[in-house]
Amino acid sequence: GCMLNGKLYPFGEIERTEDCFRCTCTQTVMECCSLFFTPTGYDKENCKVVLNKKKCDYDVVQKNDPSKECFASSFV
Repeated sequence: GCMLNGKLYPFGEIERTEDCFRCTCTQTVMECCSLFFTPTGYDKENCKVVLNKKKCDYDVVQKNDPSKECFASSFV
């Protein structure tokens, strides 16, 4: 198998890792791509980005009150 962040995954296709990646594991290499987009168009002074591992997506929330969302206008 392949090791990723201390966890052993079997050879073949991995639909979703604990850290929200889709991977292919072979005897020589493990290739992964993310299942989420990173927000870029938001108020960086007052907001922060937090990975939501349940949804495999980022939440943009207020720094001083993470229970409140911030608007994000673009993603990469």
